[in-house]
Amino acid sequence: MKRAAIALFGLALLTGCGGAGDTALLPSLYKGSWTGTWASGDANDNGNISFTVTTDGSLSGTMADKSGATGNIAGFVNKSGSLTAVTSFAAGGNMVIGGTVTTNGGRLVGSFTYTRLGVNYGGNFDVGTGSSGGG
Repeated sequence: MKRAAIALFGLALLTGCGGAGDTALLPSLYKGSWTGTWASGDANDNGNISFTVTTDGSLSGTMADKSGATGNIAGFVNKSGSLTAVTSFAAGGNMVIGGTVTTNGGRLVGSFTYTRLGVNYGGNFDVGTGSSGGG
């Protein structure tokens, strides 16, 4: 009986001590509410961008283009900084976005490619916040 209790305790201890394990459940390094600008020299377009990244890396917000059209942006930033998103504009077509995000002195900077109305463009963004990271 004593051995069974010790074995059960040992099994419970090993189950609870998984080591470093998978870091997929760690909070996103990019968590926060971000606001700034984006630009595309290829498309001669630019505008404001504002989005929130949640603990799991989900991204949502708004993005405006040079004409003043505003669309809702939704996507995901994984723990390695890989970005995938779609901005839905009422007119002018959606933007399907893929790229990378890095942190730089309390800011997020990103470079991306996007497709709009069947044409591929390159772009970048620079956004800042006072509430990035944390829990």
